[in-house]
Amino acid sequence: MNHTRRAMISLAVANGLLLFGYGLSLPFFTVYLISQKGLPASMAGLIIALSALSRSFSSAIAGELSDVFGRKNVMLWGLVVEVAAMLGLALCIENQSQTGWLLLCYFLTAFFGAVFRPVSNAWVTDNTTPKQRVEAFGIIRVGLNLGWALGPAAGGFLVRFSYSYAFFLTALSYCITVLYLQRVLQNDFHAVSERRRRPQFVSLLLSLKDLRLAKICLYVLLITAVNSQLVVGLSVHCNTYLRMPESYIGWFFTVNGLAVVFLQYHAGLFMSRMRLSTAMLLGCILYALGYGSVGFFGSFTPIAFGVLLAALGELIVNPGEQTLVSNIASAQTRGRYLGMVMVFYNMGSSLGFFAAGWLGQYVAPLYLPGPWLIVGAVAVLAGLGFYALRKDLTDEEDGKFTAPIPIKKDTVTLH
Repeated sequence: MNHTRRAMISLAVANGLLLFGYGLSLPFFTVYLISQKGLPASMAGLIIALSALSRSFSSAIAGELSDVFGRKNVMLWGLVVEVAAMLGLALCIENQSQTGWLLLCYFLTAFFGAVFRPVSNAWVTDNTTPKQRVEAFGIIRVGLNLGWALGPAAGGFLVRFSYSYAFFLTALSYCITVLYLQRVLQNDFHAVSERRRRPQFVSLLLSLKDLRLAKICLYVLLITAVNSQLVVGLSVHCNTYLRMPESYIGWFFTVNGLAVVFLQYHAGLFMSRMRLSTAMLLGCILYALGYGSVGFFGSFTPIAFGVLLAALGELIVNPGEQTLVSNIASAQTRGRYLGMVMVFYNMGSSLGFFAAGWLGQYVAPLYLPGPWLIVGAVAVLAGLGFYALRKDLTDEEDGKFTAPIPIKKDTVTLH
């Protein structure tokens, strides 16, 4: 196993630890606000939405800073502050602090929690060629979703006894990730020594003058709003209207995560047989079928099947969108471009969280499947947008010649 492959697996492990910690507590924060603090679903959705919006700013800042100061440095310092903020949130819950202090700590965890993802994606791009990126981002997705599969399942049982313990364990998981990355990940990015430039945040905004990036960002916003229904929309639907326990909700997250763990490699092979724009359309249609059907079901098994269909869409869409952005970015702007797409990713989460709370409170009482039919329509719209991008991309950028390297073979080379 060569150096680059080991590094990709190490980064996947780190992502898994982070998502495991996240899944222990944060997916249940909406339920905590509604059931323990007595907030209405629309207000809880607004709070989650505003926190996701704050993640947009930190994603942009992190991507630009990593182009200047190096990937590993920015990843580690962001995680250190995230650990401190998560401990503060756990203490607020344990001591039943005023809601203002609770929300302050929550927003800090959201802001600094968004630093790691765009920077780690830029690190992957630095160390792969365009032909290797679908597979590389697929490996990262396996790590992410292994953590996502295990974390919420454990968290769903844990929060039945103590919400604060769940958040303390999240902080511990983040702390372990910092120590692990410090030990195993080499900082082989040399932007500082090569360019000696300062962060240019105006240029960051001007990157949207690249119309291809702007279009990708718009469609990412739409499909992320759909994907975010798993966290808030499904929680509101199952807890408020179907009266399902938190443990059932945790198992829905686990179904989503396990699908990615076991099927991501096969999804990469599937994507290698077609253009990225075509694959993205198919992925968005799977999202539409999965989430669009949830509102028609009232028991665990059919809803879990809908979540599985949506997870199959995620297998295609998430590595596809990261690969598209990586393919159109220059070596000097990878952090900036990937940071900008994460801005819209988090804006999409914010929009989805707010819409989930609003739809759950005002539309669902009138027609229970209504919110989910709207979500499905948005997924189809995003898919058509991705498909239309093919006319703006070169064959290589659109993945016509991109084939994943089989995971069992050590053929990844240092970019």
